[in-house]
Amino acid sequence: MSGSSRVPPSGCIRRRGLLVCLAMVLAGGVWPAATLSARTQSGAWECPALAASAPAAATPVSNEGDPAAILSAEGSVTVFAAASLTDAFEEMKAELEAANPALAIAYNFGGSPALVTQLTQGAVADVFASANTAQMTAAQGAGVIAGDPVTFVRNRLALVTPPDNPAGIASPADLGNEGIRLVLAQPEVPAGRYAREAVCLMGADAAANGEDFVGRVAANVVSEEEDVRDALAKVQLGEADAGVVYISDAASAGDDVQVIPIPDAVNVVAAYPIAAVAGGDESIAGAFIAYLLGADGQAILQEYGFEPVA
Repeated sequence: MSGSSRVPPSGCIRRRGLLVCLAMVLAGGVWPAATLSARTQSGAWECPALAASAPAAATPVSNEGDPAAILSAEGSVTVFAAASLTDAFEEMKAELEAANPALAIAYNFGGSPALVTQLTQGAVADVFASANTAQMTAAQGAGVIAGDPVTFVRNRLALVTPPDNPAGIASPADLGNEGIRLVLAQPEVPAGRYAREAVCLMGADAAANGEDFVGRVAANVVSEEEDVRDALAKVQLGEADAGVVYISDAASAGDDVQVIPIPDAVNVVAAYPIAAVAGGDESIAGAFIAYLLGADGQAILQEYGFEPVA
């Protein structure tokens, strides 16, 4: 499997033979000095200062270990992974199991907080891949992680609408228009948290987005889903006018959604950490993690819209 053949041109995503070009924007912007708040279905929507919302530092990525070790591993590896990783990880499973019949990979996908809860309640796994450092830190605090987590990939946000865009949304600024049906992941879920941070960044620019932008957007939230894939599905089914998901999710949906870029100054970068789970098979977990950090694993992740860590 050649990594170089998978890497798409800058700003583009290769999906099932098609090249989907999106705006791969950079995170930036400044949080408002004062804390803003708005009401949503789940209560107060707070816009914290940047220092309070910045992700915890992750262990620098290491390429130590043999990425090919997973191809000689025997037995099974159980991976608990954030829902946004579904398509990329499923392709890895197909390719790795085809190359090594002695290997079996089992996944449990879901919102990162739900996965942490399952692990702390005794669920058996070998690897945990989270969509943010906060949930990995929670898992560490609960004593269910072995060793030091490493960041293995990054992701960004995109705005999606149904293909016909019935609400006529042209930019993220339109999310504050009256009557927009907006769906987000729950605020405890990384994608939901990042989406709210992006809206707060937009709200800091009243000249561009109008007064009380955060409050107007919060009033338009009609559903808060358990994970980002559920939020995406609502848009695909036409049950919402718009949703904020990861760029990787937008790519997975293909023609089922229309993608509207979120500008660099108000986008948020998601760092995904991964670690072996305490009580699991650390040897096969280490081999799986090394594969993700290697050229082939990184190439597949890029194919599905993720950004490399190197």
